[in-house]
Amino acid sequence: MAVETRGTVQMRGESTPGVEVEVLADAVRISLLHQDELIGDWEIGDIGIQSLHDGFAIRAEGEEFVLKTDDDAGLAREIGIVAASPRLARKVAASQNQEVPLRADPEPLVTRSNLGGIAFALGGVMALAGGVLLRDDPTLAAAEAYAGQGLGPGGNFWFAFVLGGLLMVGAALAIARRTKWSRMAAIIAVSALVVVFGLAARSATPDADHLLAYGFIAGGVVVGIAVIVAGSFGEPD
Repeated sequence: MAVETRGTVQMRGESTPGVEVEVLADAVRISLLHQDELIGDWEIGDIGIQSLHDGFAIRAEGEEFVLKTDDDAGLAREIGIVAASPRLARKVAASQNQEVPLRADPEPLVTRSNLGGIAFALGGVMALAGGVLLRDDPTLAAAEAYAGQGLGPGGNFWFAFVLGGLLMVGAALAIARRTKWSRMAAIIAVSALVVVFGLAARSATPDADHLLAYGFIAGGVVVGIAVIVAGSFGEPD
């Protein structure tokens, strides 16, 4: 990458203001132009050049002169010379820091938790277990133990609770996979259980033997509602 800048050149030791020049330089050559006229063109390896406190001392073709530019740091970096003065060294370092883009700090890794899905699945298992306990109730007649009978009051809604528990487990899988419809699936599953639980409490024959089963079901409903209220669904992938 070539450097183009402006400056002045004067014979070393002279106190004159110097001649205004345009400086073109790359890693191989350096050229000086005055009013579009080439007054110097050398390969870097053929001349002697070193940095001064202000500018550069150049020895070429038996003559020694001083070159001062508007971009000493860029010129020093481009032609590959070591800065002899602390001032120029600081300018070179500053110019390099400006060219290197700042690397943004990596975003912290977010550990994705499936706690919401696990808790919701546990609620579904509790509801399912409650339905199985109702189905195994010895007070039920054999015919009432079938799935079709288990959807109504005569069968204590045991099969309806089993279906509700399975719906919750399915919704828990959706929560764990962070699908877009996981929240809706969870709400539908819990709502279905709440409706069936209300029907069972109002229509089914109350019995002390049912308390454990209904306790499991109620616990599953409470866990499901808690997960929904807490919003433990994560972000969809």
